[in-house]
Parts: sequence; C-alpha cells; structure tokens
Amino acid sequence: MISYKDITIVIPHLGETKEQEYAFDECYASLRESVPEIWLVVAKNGAACPHPRFVRVVAQGQCMAVNAAVAITNTPWIMVSNDDMIYPPGWFEKLTEPETPCVSPQLVEPKMGASTFEMSFCGGAGGDFDKDKFFRFVKNYPDKGTVRNGFNTPFLIRRDIWETVGGYDINYDPWGSNSDSDLLYKIRLAGIQPKQNTACKVYHFSQTSGTFESQHQDAWNDNWQYFINKWGFPRTDVGIWTADFEMPEPPLRKFMPKWENSLASMSL
Repeated sequence: MISYKDITIVIPHLGETKEQEYAFDECYASLRESVPEIWLVVAKNGAACPHPRFVRVVAQGQCMAVNAAVAITNTPWIMVSNDDMIYPPGWFEKLTEPETPCVSPQLVEPKMGASTFEMSFCGGAGGDFDKDKFFRFVKNYPDKGTVRNGFNTPFLIRRDIWETVGGYDINYDPWGSNSDSDLLYKIRLAGIQPKQNTACKVYHFSQTSGTFESQHQDAWNDNWQYFINKWGFPRTDVGIWTADFEMPEPPLRKFMPKWENSLASMSL
C-alpha cells in the first residue's frame, strides 16, 4: 500500500464566489480530518490562502495552477483534486489498495452525471451539504467495489507518468475546459490505462466553477477547437469516462510525442 508520506494532494482554487469558498472549506476540512498528515498544496487565484501551504498564481487557469503546485513538490505520487470534493473516512486506504499507476475514486454527485458515477443528493455548495448523510451512504453502500477502467478528477498518478506527459497543457488556460480530456489522451498515449476504484467514494458538489455558464461559452469553444488542432480529431464521447476509447493512429493523429508507449510496461 502507498504511504500517505509518498503523496502530495494538489487543489486548484478559483475562490471567486461564496459558493466556491464554502465548497473549498468543506473539501479542505474533509481531507484534514480523514488523512491529517498528508501533504496538501493549494494553488490560489491571485491572493493569499489561509492554509499553511499554498502557491499564489496570478490570473490562474487550472492547468497553470496545478503545474505550478506540482513543481514545488517532490513526492513520488501526485493527486489532483477539484476544490468541491468531499473525502470520507477511509478513502485513502481504499484508493491506494491495490497500487495502480493512475487511479480515480468513484464520484458521487447530487444529480445524475456520467455513467461511471453514483448519484445521492447530500446537498451542495449552497450551504446545505449534509456530511453525515454522505458518510452514511458510503458506509452502507452494498457493493464492496472493484477496479475497472476509468478516469475522472480526482486522480492519483505516479510522478514519473506526470513528468513524462508534461502535466496539463497550459494552452487550455485561462478557463481550462477540455484540459482533463487532453491529459487523459496523453496518459493513454504513454501506454498507461487509467483505472477507477469503485471501493473509494468521493462526493462532488459539481458545477461550482461555472464551466457551462453562457459567459464561458467562447472559451469552451476555443478549447474544443484547440484540442482538434493539436490532436487532429475531436475528443470522443464514446469511452471517455471509462478511458478505454480507441486511440487514432497517424496520419489522422497529429500529436506524436517521443514518449509514446514509453510507459506501457507499468500497465502490465
């Protein structure tokens, strides 16, 4: 099993609204309560963060924020979390057993989300989050869980994988939409099959960042087009959550890094 001393958790935090601050406070508290001594690095948007270890990134996007935070760490494992995710007691032990090069917990959201998620309404960022209800949901969940193909935030990844693929592509900033898909494609291209461990459940308030609000539509469209220009094809919707989509080959695929399939032995 991976030790908590081997992991740094990185949390990019925009912090523009009271809902975002509420969500972050709940997220941070849940991590401190469940794994008190684990390393936490918060990448804050242009201002001081009231917690002991943070990175101040002016005019951050998610990509630049996470990359900057990872750069100041030296642990062999990195975990990237949204700032609106709640971690129940025992999540760390469940996520890290068995050891997997790139693994995500199963998200639980208040509304129906991706096919690989669970749904249970335990409140949200409006101040009505019911922590005890979520903890009961996790404790009483009838399925002991399995490890299967999948990828979502949060994800735990070996540092050598992160460094090989170069982390997030900062060209998706300042908004960052589609950057997770780009990262997933790079991880797959390096020869790693991301996994989801459904024994580990994490609550996600969902949509606190405003990704799909109208004022961000232009940025979303620009990032969608950037993905196409970079890779040579649009991001797939088939198999994206299970991370087992078909990877197009050249000449359709334009992105051909030197490290392609260099880490395939890790997934054996």
